Amino acid sequence: MALTMARGYLFVYNMAMCLGWAYVLGRLLVTVANPPPPPDPGYPHTPVWDAVEAPLKLFQTGAAAEILHAATGLVRTPVGTTALQVSSRLFLLWPILAGLPPVRGRAAVGSLVAAWAATEVPRYAFYAVGAAGAAVPRWLVWLRYSTFLPLYPLGAGSEVALIVAALPVVARARGAYLSLAMPNRWNVAFDFWVWCAFIIVMYVPGLPFMYTHMMRQRRKALGAAPKTRAM
Repeated sequence: MALTMARGYLFVYNMAMCLGWAYVLGRLLVTVANPPPPPDPGYPHTPVWDAVEAPLKLFQTGAAAEILHAATGLVRTPVGTTALQVSSRLFLLWPILAGLPPVRGRAAVGSLVAAWAATEVPRYAFYAVGAAGAAVPRWLVWLRYSTFLPLYPLGAGSEVALIVAALPVVARARGAYLSLAMPNRWNVAFDFWVWCAFIIVMYVPGLPFMYTHMMRQRRKALGAAPKTRAM
């Protein structure tokens, strides 16, 4: 099947993302298998973050394109759930991990990256094969719709753990980190600590909602023979 321009773009995008996340996963595994020696006293020990920072920033930020894909109808994916998943990860990546160095040494960083990467490699591979117009192998369909079973709770739990770890760090800089106090010319106040606490609370209804949504997708996908997908 000749690739249309849209399919060609989606194939390149998804293949690049698949390879990128595979690289992130590989960097993580190498670091865990051969951890670097701890630094001198007084210096932060953040081996996982140091190993994956650059590719993680690149490929997780690149996932923001999926919101545009859904919004423009390029793929048949709900915009709301796509935006929710991508924005929650970007929140963890940039304001929490990139912006707060004391959080980067937490063990949850490793479990977070493992959950994200191990989920994304088969997901993007699935989309790339579909965009190429080929029949998606049954094993890849199964991986696409099954890895979330253990990995989504692991990832969400790691996200919550890191946001909780960020709270005292943000509190020490309250009013100085991503916050806006009154009075100001916009007449608007924003407290990042309160926002972090709100996000933690929202995981309570958000996790079962997203997990149920993905379970419905799994039943629909695995209940029938694999089909060619163009996502």
